[in-house]
Amino acid sequence: MIRPTVSTIVHKSRRLLGFGLPPRHPNDYATHVPILVGIASAFRIVKILEFGSGLYSTLTFLNRFVCPDVRDVDSIETDPQWFSKICIAASGDSRLRMHLVEEPIEGALEKFALDDYDLILVDSSTDAKRRASLLYALARRRSLNALVAIHDFEVGLYRAAAQPFRNRVECGAYNPSTGILWQSDPRLASTIRGVSRIIRRYSNKLQPDDVQSWSAAFRKERAFKTSVQ
Repeated sequence: MIRPTVSTIVHKSRRLLGFGLPPRHPNDYATHVPILVGIASAFRIVKILEFGSGLYSTLTFLNRFVCPDVRDVDSIETDPQWFSKICIAASGDSRLRMHLVEEPIEGALEKFALDDYDLILVDSSTDAKRRASLLYALARRRSLNALVAIHDFEVGLYRAAAQPFRNRVECGAYNPSTGILWQSDPRLASTIRGVSRIIRRYSNKLQPDDVQSWSAAFRKERAFKTSVQ
């Protein structure tokens, strides 16, 4: 049996009591947008698999200024009305393929070649247990190459489901927080933590859904680092 360290116990206790977390943002549906923009700025993200379509996430992925390398987005949705709403909002963008499936949504995993994707977003279902089941199904795939982003990562069920991932970075500048999980090279952590630091630096100046300003901020930071090297 592996016993938790004192620091781990303190960290979990602080989370349960609500200490160390920023107040929940009024636009809590959009707090994962800055990290998605940052990941697209730091890495070449070409193909995306999205569990749970959204006016924030899906349209951010299709924004050519913000995500210039994206060529394909597969978005999996279980709500027919929301499915139709996103299809209309995307204005027939040929890079987007919408997939309407039934719960459990993790049953759709076998229909996709997961190794073909650079980024997988988990933001599906209003039922926490259902989303945790999907995350756990992904976490068990030890050979998975994609970065996995999970919204609402402060939720204990999601953190527990993510345990099989070898690497994780939590971006907690906004509440709800977003976790970035992956199985491959642990050295990616330094870049992802750098993205998280930039978000924290600008979080008091920018709204989470201001994708244009976030993209400009990441480009500015990248240009500055290049100029001083």
